[in-house]
Amino acid sequence: MPRLRRGFTLIELLVVIAIIAILIGLLLPAVQKVREAAARTKCQNNIRQIVLAVHNYESSFSGFPPAYVNVGSVNSTVLSQLKDYVKPGTTGANASDYAHQGFLAVMLPFVEQANALALAAGGYNTHLDWDDPVNQPVTATRMPLFECPSSPVSHVVDPNYYSTPSTFHPTTTDYFAITRSNSNAAVWTALGMTFPGTVNCNSVLTTNARSKITDVPDGLSNTLMLGESGGRQEGWSGGQKYADSGPPPSSATSLGFLAGGWADHGSNIVCAGTKGPITPGAKPAGKVSAAADVNGCVTVNGWNQGELYSFHSGLCLVAFGDGSVRSLKQDISLTTLIRLAAKADGYPVDADQ
Repeated sequence: MPRLRRGFTLIELLVVIAIIAILIGLLLPAVQKVREAAARTKCQNNIRQIVLAVHNYESSFSGFPPAYVNVGSVNSTVLSQLKDYVKPGTTGANASDYAHQGFLAVMLPFVEQANALALAAGGYNTHLDWDDPVNQPVTATRMPLFECPSSPVSHVVDPNYYSTPSTFHPTTTDYFAITRSNSNAAVWTALGMTFPGTVNCNSVLTTNARSKITDVPDGLSNTLMLGESGGRQEGWSGGQKYADSGPPPSSATSLGFLAGGWADHGSNIVCAGTKGPITPGAKPAGKVSAAADVNGCVTVNGWNQGELYSFHSGLCLVAFGDGSVRSLKQDISLTTLIRLAAKADGYPVDADQ
C-alpha cells in the first residue's frame, strides 16, 4: 500500500510565514540604509563635479562664476565682468540690457554638458534669458548631474502655470550657490558675536560679479560655496511637502511663484536659519531676522525655500570654497552655520560643532 505524503499543517505554515516576515523586517532597514548610502555617495559626486567645474572656471577667468546674473543696476564691475550676458542690440548701459542666467546655466560649458548645449539652435546663448525660446530646449532638459538621487520630486516645474509659454517645462536642480550668511546685526549680537558688516557676510560666490580668491579672507576651506536646497519648486518643511509647484497664490497648497529651475536667475541659498518650531508639512514662519528668532531656530533641513535642505537623513551636503564636499549635521548651531557662510567674519570655526 503506497505511503501517504504528510503535508504542512496550518500552524506550521503560519510559523513559516511569520519567520519569513520577521526576516524581511530585519533585512528591509538594512537594504534601505544601503540604498540611501549609495544615493548620498552619488549626490556627493554630483556636487564634487560641479565644484571642480567652478575651479576650472576660476582658472579661465581669474575669478569664480557669478552666483547668478540678475542685474539691478549697472556699475564698473558689471560693465567689465558681464559682457557675455549683454543682450543683442543693446550697449550694456542699462540693467535691462543683461540676460538673466542661473548659476548652473553659467556653468554649463564647464560641466561637460556638450549634448545639452547643442539642443539650442546655435548652442545655448548666454546673451539671451535662460527661458528665451531659443534656450528653452536646453533648460527644459533634465540634467542628472544637477539632481540628488534622494530627492522625491519630479524635477519639473509645473508647466500648466508657466506663462511663456505653457508648453515650456523648466527642469530643476537640488543644488544652488550659497550667497550669504545671516546679515542681520541683531542676530549676530544675540549669539554673542560682533556683526562683521553686510559685505563681509557674503559667501564665496557673488551675484552679478566674479569674486576672487583674495576676496575670501577667512579662507576657502572655511567658507561655504554650494549646497543642497532640494525640491525647490515645491514647498517642503521638516521632511514633508506643504505646497505644490506653480499654482497662483490664491491656491491654499501653492508656493505662488516658480522656483528651482537649474537655469533660473532667482534661486540661491542664504544661510540665515529658519524660525522655529518647525511643523513638518506646514509653511514655516520665515527666516531668522531678529534676536527673538534665535532661540529654537532650525539651521538645516527645516525649510527648502532658500535654506540648506536635503532629503538625506540627519544631514545636508555642502561644498566649501576649496572644493571639499562635506556633510553638515542637521543640528548644527546657528553660530557655526553663519560663521561658515560668511567670508570675512574673522571667527575661527569648526564645521563639526
